[in-house]
Amino acid sequence: MSLVCFRLAGIALLSLIVGACSTPGKGTVSEVDCKSVQSSCHHGRFGLIWKIVQADGKVEAESVSGTYEWRSGRSGPSQAPEIAYLEVNSTLGPSLGSARRLGNFYEVRAADGRVYLAQDWQSLFDLMFPVELPAEALVEWMENPNPDELPSLPKNWAWENQNGRYRVVFIENNTSGRIDLIPQGSLGK
Repeated sequence: MSLVCFRLAGIALLSLIVGACSTPGKGTVSEVDCKSVQSSCHHGRFGLIWKIVQADGKVEAESVSGTYEWRSGRSGPSQAPEIAYLEVNSTLGPSLGSARRLGNFYEVRAADGRVYLAQDWQSLFDLMFPVELPAEALVEWMENPNPDELPSLPKNWAWENQNGRYRVVFIENNTSGRIDLIPQGSLGK
């Protein structure tokens, strides 16, 4: 997998997290009320490392790291629709892309201008990533990065948590990888 594909996969991985709390609506990131108890607004660092051993023994390994900013919640009173937005930047600062849910379509906008759409997060990630990602668990974690309530993961995935540094590890056949998520603070609270 090329580095460009891997970076897009990284964007897709983190954007997966956006979907569960979003519903169709007119809200934008600036309308998320991060002071509301119903919101989840935080920022931090992330890293992805992936290794695939091919049948001929050749090893392909890729990594990408950077920062994220997550905002989800309501744009107003409790009856307002929930909205969510995720911005992902490289370690050096430039945007890798953003993600949000729009109506019945899920969207990733890469820094190079490409747009990826699907009818659900899993379909979007299946297009962009070499393994099936744990969509529900990642969404739940972004909504509530609580060390005492880590979401259930599917087979071949496992959580690790040390001092507020979360790692989701994947091992299956000739593919292994990990996702590091390190929250660094709240936004707007």
